[in-house]
Amino acid sequence: MTSFRTRRAARVWLARYLVPEILGTTAALLAAWGVYEATGSLAVAAIAGTLAETIGYYAVIVARTVRGHAATHGPVATTWLSIRSLGAEFGPAELVDTLLVRPVLLWAIPATMGATPLAWLVGKLASDVVFYAITITSFELGKRVILPHPKENHDPRIPLDAAGPVGPAVR
Repeated sequence: MTSFRTRRAARVWLARYLVPEILGTTAALLAAWGVYEATGSLAVAAIAGTLAETIGYYAVIVARTVRGHAATHGPVATTWLSIRSLGAEFGPAELVDTLLVRPVLLWAIPATMGATPLAWLVGKLASDVVFYAITITSFELGKRVILPHPKENHDPRIPLDAAGPVGPAVR
């Protein structure tokens, strides 16, 4: 049986990652397929899909993060806090995913299944498993170790440290 805490965490993750994921997925599939059709190269299509997903995904994430920090901080603090919170949450996952796992899977799976949108989707979803395992771990650790205690009515799409000064978590 799923606990209340697990269901609540899953709702927070969905609110935080679903919209960027939809935009990133759409961008990845369109870019990979379009570049493959134009070049005939699975390697170039894999790189294009990886870059397009990164841009589509982070367009939403960065906008939300900056907006959240700008609500309570000036421009210099907003910039610093945004870089810090994005780096803490996504940095480790990006090093593994964008530089290795995603391009390899966006190449390997279409190479074995055929260069179809379904194959790129399967490769993209397989790489998402790695990405989110690392990202969600970083997000949850950040809430407990780096960021202040969450507010009960906190908007999960906005970084927790946008609410005030950063310090150890207090529960």
